Amino acid sequence: MASNRRWRLQFRYRGSRRESAVAQLFSLGHKRAFMPKRGIKIIAETPGTGQELKKGDRVRLRYDCQLNHGDFIAKDRDEVWIVGDRNAVAGFRYGLEGMRAGGTRRFRASPHLCYRDAELEKIPKNAVLIFDIKHVSVVA
Repeated sequence: MASNRRWRLQFRYRGSRRESAVAQLFSLGHKRAFMPKRGIKIIAETPGTGQELKKGDRVRLRYDCQLNHGDFIAKDRDEVWIVGDRNAVAGFRYGLEGMRAGGTRRFRASPHLCYRDAELEKIPKNAVLIFDIKHVSVVA
């Protein structure tokens, strides 16, 4: 009975969205399967040649942040961040996971990983944010 249930679960999830995301990442040059968190959709990526970012690394990032319909919230920001630090919204932190130094990534973060119902100056309620990380380098 257990083997029958296992087969049904495998059949149910075969061809799912998450599997196609893994196939897309392999086609982009990732050596191991990297699954972004739910609510993060990687739009485009060029893998870097440096070390993979891990929690606690200090990194210098140049990035843009915009709303789903194209209005920019932050354009060409150049800042130093600590990977995994809770000073940024969860969508930004989770979008950095699996990146390598020297790479670029463009990803979409769902509202539940950003500001949810909070309405800020330039950000409406339940806004989908698009982050475009243009440059990543590890700072000693």
